[in-house]
Amino acid sequence: MAKTIKFNLILDGHPVRNLEGLQAHFSIEDMLMYYKNGLLLRWLDVREYRSQHDAVKIIQKTTDQEIISELIKIFELEMEESSIEKAIAIYAHQEETRWLNEEYQKNAFQKNQIILDYHSGYDALIEHMIENMENMALLKADVLILEQEYLGLFILDHVALFEKLKNYAPNAVFAVLTRNAFRPYWIGERADDKIFLSIKNDLLPIDTVKGVIGDDLKIIKRNTQAMWDPIERPEVEVMVLRIENNTFIKNAGEFSEKLGASDVNNQFLKLKGLEYQCNDEKLELLYMEV
Repeated sequence: MAKTIKFNLILDGHPVRNLEGLQAHFSIEDMLMYYKNGLLLRWLDVREYRSQHDAVKIIQKTTDQEIISELIKIFELEMEESSIEKAIAIYAHQEETRWLNEEYQKNAFQKNQIILDYHSGYDALIEHMIENMENMALLKADVLILEQEYLGLFILDHVALFEKLKNYAPNAVFAVLTRNAFRPYWIGERADDKIFLSIKNDLLPIDTVKGVIGDDLKIIKRNTQAMWDPIERPEVEVMVLRIENNTFIKNAGEFSEKLGASDVNNQFLKLKGLEYQCNDEKLELLYMEV
């Protein structure tokens, strides 16, 4: 009888030999690939994970998001739906880009056609942001693609783009500001003065920012009794939009740090984790995850 050859899956660059490794290094892109090419079923079979094998085999879903949701249930993973949606959007864009690159090579497209398609891709991405202005998970995925694929066009178009997003998808302005590559053009000392002033005056007032960001805005009202209260773990990156006078924040675990309202407001500070100090439960801390 032929000996069964066991092999590893490579997830997020790590060789995976068992379910514990799969859970630790679960990668949406890699898992979709292994599911579609049949290697996931073969791996489960040779590793003798019968219940997971049978569950994967009978998946009837067709969309990538549905398939990943089923795999997450089968392998008992904890992932927020917004994280899944963001990762799927990035994966879909990467697949489309890969297909286009193959088409260009196959058909020897002319340079001007490639440039035209590049600009068309940028325009389509901006329209996708406007169409999905209420979905922060998709907006974050879109701005990541904008940074990776279209940074040059953003730099050329950053003034007109700001006006367009402010008027038609103000939520997207905050998503754009989560990416370091874009921030110097819209906020800070080197930013366009009109853009920075417009953000502060038109988008940052408390009632406006609450209405624009909606459920994706996190609001903390807590009396910490002069103690540092951990709000977010160090692995969670946040962008702080506003704190009130006589309240303080810092990066998680930074013992010597203490940032007040003058350090924070209008700066869109990005922190790794979040700790909060406040003596009045009526005062608010406003932030969003990056």
